[in-house]
Amino acid sequence: MPSREIYRVQDVRGRGPFRPGFGKKWSDKVFVFGMKSLPTWMDEFGIDLVKKVMPGEVLGSGVRNITDISKWFSFTEQKKLDDFGYKVCCIVPDRILAESENQLVFARKMPLSEDIKIVEWPYLGIKS
Repeated sequence: MPSREIYRVQDVRGRGPFRPGFGKKWSDKVFVFGMKSLPTWMDEFGIDLVKKVMPGEVLGSGVRNITDISKWFSFTEQKKLDDFGYKVCCIVPDRILAESENQLVFARKMPLSEDIKIVEWPYLGIKS
């Protein structure tokens, strides 16, 4: 049985770094060797997934294993995100709504900024 803990990158408000216009500030201009473009959860699972979210829940995405953070963010991207105040957080979701080898989408009643544990970035070995 998989661990209930999942990992995601977020700021102090619980917001992830994939938001309009912000990617230009932290993403690599050229793909780093070995990295590949991964689908958004909406492309992979469909936007109708939001219909599974119950009243009072929040939706989030993340990965099952901390090492999978490095599938999404290169060394330089992790450093830039850390400089912008983003951290790798360990969260226990209430429910997993969808999961693939790339990512998972979850729901929980508690805000994403609460009851989290900040862990080290996989490449950087730093925790703030």
